[in-house]
Amino acid sequence: MTHPTQQESADDLIARGNACMQRGDLPGALDALEMARLRQPNDASVHNNLGSIYVALERYPEALQRYLDALALDPGTTDIHHNLGWVYEQMHRLEEAVKSYRMAAQTGTLIDGSYNNLANCLQALGRFDEAHEAYRRAIDIAPQSGLYYRNYVQSKRMTPDDPYFIAMQALLQRGDSLTPDNRAQLHFALGHALGEMKQNDASFDHLLKANAMYRGNVDYNEALTLGLFSQLPQLLSADVLRAKGGLGDPSEAPVFIVGMPRSGSTLIEQILASHPAVYGAGERPDFGKALVSALARKPDEDDKLHLDAIRQASAAQLTALGADYQRRIRDELPELRALRDAGEDDPFKRITDKYPFNFINVGLIHLALPNARIIHSRRGAVETCLSIFSRIFHDVPFSYDLAELGRYYRAYDALMAHWRQALPPGVMLEVQYEELVDDLEGTARRMLAHCGLDWDARCLAFHQTQRQVNTASASQVRQPIYRTSLARWRPAAPLLQPLYDALGPELANERA
Repeated sequence: MTHPTQQESADDLIARGNACMQRGDLPGALDALEMARLRQPNDASVHNNLGSIYVALERYPEALQRYLDALALDPGTTDIHHNLGWVYEQMHRLEEAVKSYRMAAQTGTLIDGSYNNLANCLQALGRFDEAHEAYRRAIDIAPQSGLYYRNYVQSKRMTPDDPYFIAMQALLQRGDSLTPDNRAQLHFALGHALGEMKQNDASFDHLLKANAMYRGNVDYNEALTLGLFSQLPQLLSADVLRAKGGLGDPSEAPVFIVGMPRSGSTLIEQILASHPAVYGAGERPDFGKALVSALARKPDEDDKLHLDAIRQASAAQLTALGADYQRRIRDELPELRALRDAGEDDPFKRITDKYPFNFINVGLIHLALPNARIIHSRRGAVETCLSIFSRIFHDVPFSYDLAELGRYYRAYDALMAHWRQALPPGVMLEVQYEELVDDLEGTARRMLAHCGLDWDARCLAFHQTQRQVNTASASQVRQPIYRTSLARWRPAAPLLQPLYDALGPELANERA
C-alpha cells in the first residue's frame, strides 16, 4: 500500500482513495481519504465517502460523524441525507432514520430507494399506513423494481383488484424487459400475495420459480456448513460443558432465543419484551462478532481463544468472551447506550437476543455466559421449511432449494438434540410454537419463570407493545394470536418430495 506523503495533493489522495474503494481495499481507501479530509476539511464529498467506508467496515459511530459533517457542509445533497438515514438504520435509531430518509425524498428526484428504506423503518416502528404509502411511492418511481413490490406485498394483505397486484402480473407477462433479480423478486411477491388470497397452487408455482431463480446467485457451501454442525458435539461435549461450567461472565441479563427462522422466535421475544423488566434487542449478531474477535487475537494475548483446544480454555478467556458480547450489545442499542452515557442504571433485568442462528453457538454461549438463559423456539419441521421457502432472507443461503433446506433443518435438529442432552438442567427451555398458540398464558408463564421473572399480565397483550421489530414478522406480532397461523396449506406430495426425503420420515411426518 502506498502511504500518503506531504507532496500529495488533496485531489491526489481523493483519487487514490477512490481507486482503493473500487478494488475493495477499504483500509487503503480509509488511509487516503482521512488524509485528504485533514488537508481539505470543507469538502463534503470526502466526508461522505469516508462515511461509506466506515459503514462497509461496520464502524457506524464514525460513519455517523462523517455523514453529519458532510451534511453540515452541504445540507441540500440527497445522497448525504440518504446515507445518514442508512447509518441511523444500522444503529437502530429508526426515528432519526425516518427523518433523514424523508429529507432525502424531499431534496431529490428519482429517490425510490429512500422511500423503500423509509417504509422499512416505518414498518419496524409499527406505523403501517405510512409504510404502505412510502412503498407505493417507491414503486411509482421505479415500477420495474421487484424488491419494492415484494416489500409492499409482505407488509399488507392484497386483493385481486389492487392496482399494484395487477401491475405485478402485467410486469411478469412482459418479463423479457426485467432483470433476473427483478423477475425472482416479483415471483416471491406474487407467491406471497396469491397465498394470502388462498390461490395456493398458483402461489406455490411462483415460489418454485422464485427460489430456482434466486438460488443461482447464492453462494452456499453445504458440505462446509453441515460439516461444522457435525463437529460441534465432539468439540463441546457434555463433559466439556460440565468441566468448564461457571467460569465465564456471571451476568444473568442475557436471554438467547434460538432456533430456525420462521419458528416463532419474534413472537416469543415480543411476549417477553412486554414485561417491564425485559429489553427486546431483536436479532443481534454480537455473540458471533465477539467470538470472531476472540479467535482473531494475537497468539501472545492472554484471552485468545482456541476452539480446537476448548478443553484448555481458562476462566479469563471465557469471561472475556462473555464480557465482550455484553459490551457490544449495550454499545449498539440506543436506549441502553443513552442510559449508560447519562450515568443511569437501566431498569432491565433481562435483555433478549433473538438471532436464530445462535443455535450453532449454544455451547459456547453457556461457557461464556453460564447464567444466561436460552429459549429454543421450535415449530413443526415442514411448516418451518415452507415458511422459509416463501421468503428471501439476507443470511439464509440454504433456503432456496427444498432438498438443501431439508438437509439443513435435519442437521439443525440433530445439533439441538445434542445441546438438549449436554446442557445442565434449567439452562434451555423448549418452546413449541404450536403449544404457544394453543396455550398462550401457560407458555408465557413458563418463559417468564425460566427467565427468573414474576408474572406480568402485559405479556398477554404483546400485540399492543410499542417497540421496534426488525424482522419479517413485524406485522404479525402486532396482532393477537390466531389458530389459523398453525397449519400452512401444503402442495401435492410430489412437489415436496425433495424436502420430505431430505428431512427423513420422522421430521417429515412431525405434526403433519
